[in-house]
Amino acid sequence: MTIELTLSGMSCGGCAASLQKALLAQPAVASAKVDFASKQAVIESELSKAELIALIEAQGFGAS
Repeated sequence: MTIELTLSGMSCGGCAASLQKALLAQPAVASAKVDFASKQAVIESELSKAELIALIEAQGFGAS
């Protein structure tokens, strides 16, 4: 399923890149696009929205 999330706590494009890399490292994540400018993430995954938010929070960012 495709899930769109609003992100918080990113201060630069490097933050977005590291978060995207961390998401793509998860076997259950088929694709992930993190956009610093819009503070949005679009993720194609077998994980639930709550599980994805927990992964993002573990990287030090917020998501809703």
